[in-house]
Amino acid sequence: MNRIIRTLSASVAMALSVASGFAAPQADANAPWVKSPTYDTFPLYASVPYDQALRPQFHFTSRAGWINDPNGMVYLDGEWHLFFQHFAKGNANGPKSWGHAVSKDLMNWTQLPHALNPYKNVKWDKGNDHAIWSGSAVVDVHNALGKQVGDVKTLFAMFTATHAGEDKKSAFFQVGAYSTDRGRTWTMIHDGKPLIDHLVGFDPGQRDPYMIYLPDTKSYQMIMEIGGPSHAVRIWKSTDLLKWDEICDIPEKSAECINMHTMPVDGDPKNLKWVIYNAGTAYEIGDFDGTKWTGFGSKDKDGRPLKFEYGDCYYAAQTFNQAPDNRVVHIGWLRSETLFPDAGMPFNQQLSIPAEMTLRTTPDGLRVFRNPVKEIASLYIKTDKFENLTAEAANAKLAALKPELIDMSFTFVPAGDFTLSVRGLKVGFRAAKKEFFVTNQARHDAEKARFEKLPPDKQANGFKGSPIRLVPAPEVDGKVTLRVLVDRASMELFVNDGQAAASFVMVPDPENRTIAFEGNPAMKVDSLVVNELKSAWPAK
Repeated sequence: MNRIIRTLSASVAMALSVASGFAAPQADANAPWVKSPTYDTFPLYASVPYDQALRPQFHFTSRAGWINDPNGMVYLDGEWHLFFQHFAKGNANGPKSWGHAVSKDLMNWTQLPHALNPYKNVKWDKGNDHAIWSGSAVVDVHNALGKQVGDVKTLFAMFTATHAGEDKKSAFFQVGAYSTDRGRTWTMIHDGKPLIDHLVGFDPGQRDPYMIYLPDTKSYQMIMEIGGPSHAVRIWKSTDLLKWDEICDIPEKSAECINMHTMPVDGDPKNLKWVIYNAGTAYEIGDFDGTKWTGFGSKDKDGRPLKFEYGDCYYAAQTFNQAPDNRVVHIGWLRSETLFPDAGMPFNQQLSIPAEMTLRTTPDGLRVFRNPVKEIASLYIKTDKFENLTAEAANAKLAALKPELIDMSFTFVPAGDFTLSVRGLKVGFRAAKKEFFVTNQARHDAEKARFEKLPPDKQANGFKGSPIRLVPAPEVDGKVTLRVLVDRASMELFVNDGQAAASFVMVPDPENRTIAFEGNPAMKVDSLVVNELKSAWPAK
């Protein structure tokens, strides 16, 4: 996956840089990894600490360099493997490697050497190197590849290799690789030649293969966008991970970073439904019998697309394969562009909090819920709880708290509008419309400035952006619950235990450690919990 992405306010980042005494954006230009003749730059990151003023403290970032889509997410032998799109030679968006990190608990990540790097063109001797774009990974449960060493199961990855031929037209194809040492080193299958070659007559940039393991048939299934006249995604199946048979196409679902997997309804493992969702979190629930998809509908009763994210930056989420206890855990990319380099940071971009997905019955039918994983509690260093008080009384309690990193939740009776201020970041509530709203003016202004630099023909329809994002907040038994996570460069919202969620790249005021309700002092707050978090990064 690769695309033009939007900017945040450079002025905000630069102001923070100056206030914090960090170097100007040009500081990265002389970093050793930028000047490296190869993409094997990870050893050069060793001198980079995790304590910069704008470094997210409980959201994943690379020690250095650019990242975007999470890739190859899989669980093996007690480790959660997170691969990610990574430009290994700077903070800009450049030719991609797969970066790699592992965790025992989804919170504390150890970055490892890059797993896969751009490689010499195998189709045209004058062509550019193939970059390693998005894909997925699975555990080779039954040693289908025949590569297993000892008791350690082999990991198999499939990814998109970029390519343009002599005609300069893109013709992407899909490549396989395997690891016999728990993902520490990788070998390209067929020396990087296609496992699934470019499909003529479909989109030139067909990409982002997402695989799952099917235990009932001891086989593997893969879905990928191919586009073409019917704007389709295609499903393949394999028993040996090398030969992939076409199963069916599903029209009108072509989009980046398609995921498809089962989820239990209301936690019942005997009642599984399939879910297909894309990079923008639009989803459809349905049945799949191995050859035919039967969707239940991709829109709500008002004709709006079903989605599980309402913010302005969340993109390209992927689910961990073969997670323990049949958990469905995924991570997305929190898109920005100039915020971190403008502040002189050695890294660029961040990922979302790992979240657990569930499929629940609601008055409107089956819906996908998303909530932070329980492991976040391992970072709590202080917890304050209050019950049955007004917003005014809550403010008196909150005045004594001065947290930097925050995971807070409150349940209230929605009688009137109000605003929650968390370290200067504002979340508004409109009772009549049953919705929260967040205004991200910095992002909007940057998007508009970028738009106005486009050629005139690209501006013909005018700028359509809005700084305001609306987040549904329906009542549950007459109450609404909001959970708010604030890190050094993000705010994430989760409504009613994940019924709706919204993510924002926003920088809280470094000097402001306050939390307060504004505008409705008599509002009844049933419960209020504020957790202060420690950093997930090592001290050195």
